[in-house]
Amino acid sequence: MNNFQPIQAQQIQIPESVKTGFDNVGNTFNNVKSSITESINQFSDSATAGVGASSSFLSSNTVIAKIAFLILVLIVFMFLVNLGIILIGYFLTPSDDPYIIKGMIDGTNSKVVSQDPKSKDTIPIKRSNNQTSGIELTWSFWIYLNDLGNENNKYQHIFNKGDSNFDNTSAISTINNSPGVYLGPKNNSLLIIMDTVNSTDTNNRINIENIPIRKWVHVAIRIKNTILDVYVNGVVSNRLVLMNVPKQNFNDINLCQNGGFNGKLSNLRYYSRALNVFEINAVVLYGPNLNIADTSSLQNKNFNYLSRQWYSQQL
Repeated sequence: MNNFQPIQAQQIQIPESVKTGFDNVGNTFNNVKSSITESINQFSDSATAGVGASSSFLSSNTVIAKIAFLILVLIVFMFLVNLGIILIGYFLTPSDDPYIIKGMIDGTNSKVVSQDPKSKDTIPIKRSNNQTSGIELTWSFWIYLNDLGNENNKYQHIFNKGDSNFDNTSAISTINNSPGVYLGPKNNSLLIIMDTVNSTDTNNRINIENIPIRKWVHVAIRIKNTILDVYVNGVVSNRLVLMNVPKQNFNDINLCQNGGFNGKLSNLRYYSRALNVFEINAVVLYGPNLNIADTSSLQNKNFNYLSRQWYSQQL
């Protein structure tokens, strides 16, 4: 016999305050959800509205980019134009320091180097590069003498810039020598003449004596204002102070006229400035150009250059 009595379930009642709390939490979540949804909708609306603004912004950037690109193209174009002008000038404009003779020629090979711009064989000689100190120019050449002249009173012509009107007695150009270089009659001296603005000026000649025979000798005629210096193998051998300003001309350059001289001429060059001693010695150290060797005595390039010490002892 079952002595246990069934227990009746009692109904549990939730307090009103708890119900109110749960309701408040639910409302809070709903409010948060609504707020987030509203924010997303607003962001979406603003993004949709900004499509036109973005397109406008991109269009404005494209215009700026086009203008910047055009400016860049113009800058590059101007740079290339200037570069082209410089290159054309470099290759077509006459050199300030041209070679009149580049290489070696025989002393009896007469030649006239035209100064006519219309001539295809012209080698233009620019006027001196005048500095604050006055006129400046330099003539440089190598000379090799086989022997002396065979006429008692006539000079042997090496080169001159001027006319080809030569005196019948002395064989020196009578009108223009700017400069003129001659080998003395029956001796191993060089006569150098430089015209001045005074046509009656007789103080325009300088002699370089004791030029060795059968040796290559470098000669540089350097003019700065009214001072004429002659360098032999890089050493000043003589100086002449001109009484007047040196005179330049636009005449041709005459080489080895009237039979020339018995020897060789190499690398005759003009500079529109006065070379300094270091530049002159650099030319000396480089030596003569022996590319054209037409005699057996010049086949061997080991020539004995004129000793500077030996030459200085002769002064």
